[in-house]
Amino acid sequence: MDKFIAHILVVDDDEGIRSLVKKYLNENNFLVTTSYSAEDASEKIKIIKFDLIILDIMMPGKSGLEFIKEN
Repeated sequence: MDKFIAHILVVDDDEGIRSLVKKYLNENNFLVTTSYSAEDASEKIKIIKFDLIILDIMMPGKSGLEFIKEN
């Protein structure tokens, strides 16, 4: 079983960016969960404890800045 350094949530509306960041972090022993929107991320942080969140601030719908203020 792999030992992960930390569990990271990557929030970005761009699939390519999410995939690239996830691949890089996975290769460096981080456990990664992704979200496509601030709303989706809000639901995930209710049930999962993350060590770090990498957050896009310019997303359609709720922005990353609004997400931070609410959570």
